[in-house]
Amino acid sequence: MAAVLLVACSNKSEPEVSQAAPAVAWWYNMEFRPAATTIHGFNARTIDGDWKRAIVLDANLLKGRISEDDIQKFNASPLSFSLLSDVDGDGVSEEFFVGVYEATEGEKGRFVAITHNGQMLQHFKESGTSGFSALLSGDGEVRWHKCMECGEFESIRWRGEAYIIE
Repeated sequence: MAAVLLVACSNKSEPEVSQAAPAVAWWYNMEFRPAATTIHGFNARTIDGDWKRAIVLDANLLKGRISEDDIQKFNASPLSFSLLSDVDGDGVSEEFFVGVYEATEGEKGRFVAITHNGQMLQHFKESGTSGFSALLSGDGEVRWHKCMECGEFESIRWRGEAYIIE
């Protein structure tokens, strides 16, 4: 019995490594342009004396910037750009909404504001990026998320005389 041995020679090269950056979720890179001096019926400077412009986030700002599928995923999620919640326990809901701002010195950031019956009650801001943030109502709190699918958030609660953020 004769055996035939075939030897295949190949030019072995290193596996090709992709130089493309890994995909990053849209909410990490998206920035919004604070363009208005009046938002939600308030002059930006009455919300914060250092602000010159701001914008309230809403789903319309996502159109044309992310896919319709991603917009539907956001709309189907429990997160929202504004919500009503009775965090102070007085039987009447406060309105919470998020947005981005630009200060007179050029600093940008995001904010969450709390209003009641057309009155600005309080706001919290975070300098850095004028990026995505959204809200989620919890048990006795409103959670301020800066991403859609991570578990990190800040809790806004009522502490007797003021809202606090933890």
